[in-house]
Amino acid sequence: MKLPKDTELWAVSIEPSKTSASFKKQNGLLGSPISFPLLWDKDHKIIDAFGISDPRYNGKKYEGIPYASTYVISKNRKVSFAHISLTYSKRPSTKKILSELSALIGKPHQ
Repeated sequence: MKLPKDTELWAVSIEPSKTSASFKKQNGLLGSPISFPLLWDKDHKIIDAFGISDPRYNGKKYEGIPYASTYVISKNRKVSFAHISLTYSKRPSTKKILSELSALIGKPHQ
């Protein structure tokens, strides 16, 4: 995915940095390199701040796992697009995300 200029892509997870590094390496070996940061939200503070913690994991080993979520956030911290799903198989398309990013920066997506 080629991002519009002046945009950044981040992933937030409760997985430790070591696990994320292994995931990135594995994806690269499979031909799907990940070129964006995978941030460790150890105590799921970011996930909780967005209210997307999946309650199905409360009190379990993976407590804090979020719903599958995609946000487009402006530099002044306003959410201009949000997609939250109960399942990881339902995500917005790359085209939709790029369209939302382009709308945010005021340039049409090509």
